[in-house]
Amino acid sequence: MELDARSPGLAPVRVALVGCTGLLGDIISRAVLGEDGVEVVADLEAPPVGGLAELEALEVDLVLWNDADELRVSRWMDEVSARCLPRLLTTVGDGRDASLWQVVPHRSCLGQLSVDSLLATIRASSAAPAPS
Repeated sequence: MELDARSPGLAPVRVALVGCTGLLGDIISRAVLGEDGVEVVADLEAPPVGGLAELEALEVDLVLWNDADELRVSRWMDEVSARCLPRLLTTVGDGRDASLWQVVPHRSCLGQLSVDSLLATIRASSAAPAPS
């Protein structure tokens, strides 16, 4: 049985939004902020200078970085591979492509982003163990 973030008794998925500005950022923010079972704990205009480690204190389950610099994401994941940090959902190309990064590090290509696929990925990324 797959877990759903909206199931009774489950803690909400704790999300940090990064760079969610402009048209796509507004759509992402509205979709996430209005969703049961999702708690936005940070809304940052730009990625933290110190990388994912700066978000560790927020105890987030997922970082959602709009219009991400994937080279920077890759470097962050290399630097923190020994620690248990949140998964990172990135969008690039005005939402024409999205990826889910994990500390493994493991990248799952998600294809074209929609509100439904965004919310499904947020729920699945916090409920399912990382693939081996």
